[in-house]
Amino acid sequence: MQASGSPKYAESAYVMITCEDCTTSIINELESIPEVKEIYPTCGNYDVIVKIETESVDIMKQVIMEKIRKIEQIRSTTILISSPVLIY
Repeated sequence: MQASGSPKYAESAYVMITCEDCTTSIINELESIPEVKEIYPTCGNYDVIVKIETESVDIMKQVIMEKIRKIEQIRSTTILISSPVLIY
């Protein structure tokens, strides 16, 4: 399989989420966000860890503030921004 176009960089971050009541509905809402690439339900300090990828830091902030943090049962988030990812 040959990649189309030139490789480009994408911004990525891990969002650690604490929920009021971590249910399947939260996972379903997170899955509906196109920028969410991976979802890991966990046990411990955080209930869910999500990996997001966006074209820019500004879009990343918008996804976190306007999509992830707007989910009603989410009580808090901690964000770890990682190095840009090379996308082929």
